[in-house]
Amino acid sequence: MFKWPQLPSPRAPAYEIADFAELICWRDAGTSMEEIASILGRLEENDYSEGVPEQDDIDDAIEEAYMEIENRLESCQGGYPFHIGDNGTTLKATRKLHNSRQIIYKYLLLATRLNMQSNRIHARIDGTRLLEYLAAEVAQEYFGERAESLVFGTADEDSNFERKVDELCRRLGEGGGFQRKRARRGTRAKDGKLDIVVWTPFADKLPGKLIGFGQCKTGTNYNDELTELRPDVFREKWLSSALIVPPVRLFFISEALAFSDECRFEISIEAGLTFDRCRIIDFCNNIPSRLLASLESWTTEAARETGLPTNW
Repeated sequence: MFKWPQLPSPRAPAYEIADFAELICWRDAGTSMEEIASILGRLEENDYSEGVPEQDDIDDAIEEAYMEIENRLESCQGGYPFHIGDNGTTLKATRKLHNSRQIIYKYLLLATRLNMQSNRIHARIDGTRLLEYLAAEVAQEYFGERAESLVFGTADEDSNFERKVDELCRRLGEGGGFQRKRARRGTRAKDGKLDIVVWTPFADKLPGKLIGFGQCKTGTNYNDELTELRPDVFREKWLSSALIVPPVRLFFISEALAFSDECRFEISIEAGLTFDRCRIIDFCNNIPSRLLASLESWTTEAARETGLPTNW
């Protein structure tokens, strides 16, 4: 998996080449199938690795990448910050000022293709933490107009964990609060793997409702973490009483999964209801202005530091 400003391998899958084409388009305000093929072809000529694809294979990969781009354009419903030229072989930047969904798309693109271990802090904002707040808003919109959400964030210091569990149970109206006997057993709060919670309450405020437990991942290295969030284990370890209806698992990633690859279905089987980049864009119509400003600040500074223009 390439990390910007590095180049992808000629063997890169179509969705990865699509990300690369978007970044080149961002940098230069436009690109083409021929340019992307030329870049990958130069890698081949420079003996990038043994057994690299022939030029015909590279051309096929570029065509598949443009099919991915077409699917993204349709799925994002006006939130895609690029458009395909009339001849179907070019990609141009769409300059729509103050389009919040396009701002969020660019954030998610960088949160995927930057090294989010060493390059996640920009404008004094943690880009990985931003995804949790964004996911909470997206989940709330997806669950319906009466839904509520909470950023739980088990990556925070363990000293706040007990208070967070109590607050979660208070707002849910069930769960009984923190199971305090666990505090004496030395169990680590970070075992929770819970980033966000979303629920749709009834007017009676009684227990028994639709609840979602969500995990959030920037970058591309999350395959080993697909099954880490287990609501049943979280309840058994940390809550004093049961949640009447078992929570639905939600998985939020900044990456745009391939439309033509069965891996997106396998991820959903292992991790739960999956929101990739385009699905996030599909449900981010009501992002609070303060969060949007943070997303834009992080994206602008990250772009500046990695050679991308900030006036688009």
